[in-house]
Amino acid sequence: MSIVKDWRFILLVALLAISGYLLLSSILFKSSGVYVSFLDKDAKCSNVKENDQITQISGYQIKTIQDFDNAVSGVKQGDFVTLVSNGLPANCVAKADKNLGFSVASLEKGSNLKFGIDIEGGTRVLLKPKTMNVTKDDMQEIIATLDMRINFYGMRDIKITPLGANLIQIETAGGTGEEIKEFLAKTGKFEGKVAETIKIIDDTGKILLGDNSYDVSYSNGTLKVNNSNYLLNQSFFLEDVKFDFYNTTNNDVLIMANVFSGRDITAVFTDQQHSYIRFVNNGYEFTFTVQISKESADRFAKITKNLPTTLTGTERHLTDPLVLFLDNEPVTQLNIAADLAGKTVNTPSIEGFRQNLDDATKEKLRLQSILRSGSLPIELEIAKVDTITQTAGRELINSTIFVALSAAIVVSTVIFVRYRDFKISIPMILISFSEIVIVLGFYALTNSVTGSKGWILDIPAIAGLIAIIGTGVNQLIIITDQILLEQEMPLRSRHKNAMSIILNSAAIVIIAMIPLLILGVGALRGFAIITIMGVVIAILVTRPAYMSILEKIKKLE
Repeated sequence: MSIVKDWRFILLVALLAISGYLLLSSILFKSSGVYVSFLDKDAKCSNVKENDQITQISGYQIKTIQDFDNAVSGVKQGDFVTLVSNGLPANCVAKADKNLGFSVASLEKGSNLKFGIDIEGGTRVLLKPKTMNVTKDDMQEIIATLDMRINFYGMRDIKITPLGANLIQIETAGGTGEEIKEFLAKTGKFEGKVAETIKIIDDTGKILLGDNSYDVSYSNGTLKVNNSNYLLNQSFFLEDVKFDFYNTTNNDVLIMANVFSGRDITAVFTDQQHSYIRFVNNGYEFTFTVQISKESADRFAKITKNLPTTLTGTERHLTDPLVLFLDNEPVTQLNIAADLAGKTVNTPSIEGFRQNLDDATKEKLRLQSILRSGSLPIELEIAKVDTITQTAGRELINSTIFVALSAAIVVSTVIFVRYRDFKISIPMILISFSEIVIVLGFYALTNSVTGSKGWILDIPAIAGLIAIIGTGVNQLIIITDQILLEQEMPLRSRHKNAMSIILNSAAIVIIAMIPLLILGVGALRGFAIITIMGVVIAILVTRPAYMSILEKIKKLE
């Protein structure tokens, strides 16, 4: 039977073809262009919607984001601009200078192989809880919360790995780590408070809460409520509402009435009707709606019922704003429409403002992701920060490639010296490297299917590839010796003996790698995954294929 009809050889060729396609497709079939990543709610555009590909603006061909920027650089507010969206004529009336009412992102895709920060460069941060008594459940909740923030926020190049009982490693490839330091490591304690100003006359004032009134007095930095004294930054309760003694100005006392916290938020809306960004006052205002519990909605009605109102322009709102706090720091304040005073509001809108679209988009996503994921059960602190430059990573991968090629040359020399037959040594070397191609093909497949959840190639993983070559050649030598040198035995028996030895060896390797795989020993997990995958592919594909090739070369039947 011809080797091209042997199922063992056909399986090897098929997997090599698929792996080669997965590894090269992103290069050979790389798409170019830009697509609409965000369309402003009030954009004046016709035949343009999110995810449309923009190929032309005012006659200019658009293939990159730079082309897009160049095409809109001369656009003035109110200009009528023609474009081609998804191959069809479209148009927009510019909202402002250089602003058509939508933003774009690149269509280009990178390689299906994703490299770790030790190759691409980036930042590795070790986080640890500030408290000593941390349970396993606490760590699982922390990791789940961080993971939810990452998924919602869209930070695709961030990886979370638990290390031991009380350390969390977070890696971001190709970044500076600011998102880790300023976002992921934060507790995420979210609170909405209404700032109330109490007028103090002759050392006395009143707090109005629903239908009730409470007398307060203030003297020498001390606020007296219900016969109890409170200093600045202390809290007190009236009915079911918590108040913070926040500040004093002249004869006024500023208190914060707690309306809701992150636990009171039952839903965060992200659809275009309830979550959008618009261009106003030479900047970008973002808005999104949340749903709060009935208890917090009732508190809002009680707190705002008697608050005074003021007129700004044509809009009347409460004099005292709603202030949003994140980790005890005010992040924004919102005016409360006058007609909402005393009403039960279950779906308040949260607003913010940034000077450019990118900052507004990031801040909106940051707040939404924290509100959706909840606060961390335990405050974290940064134990260590390692920054790896891309230059250092490239030097490291170049050294690794040099080691791999050196190992291949040495192995090839040893094989030729042993058998002195190119018909045996060349197929043996090719089979060894075919395992590497198939393993990388599986890596590429997981990344193309799962995106950010796929495996990454770091230095330990590449070390595993080198180990595959070494163990693979050793097993191929066993097969060759068994089939060619044990001529007195039937061919089937020689096959059986060779595979028995290989299976025993493979079992030992897999058993040795399982602890590294299951226990999650940081960077060594990549080494374990690669090694186990190489052993499995060898048993199921490359060893049987090599036997078929060897039989045909020596014409064994």
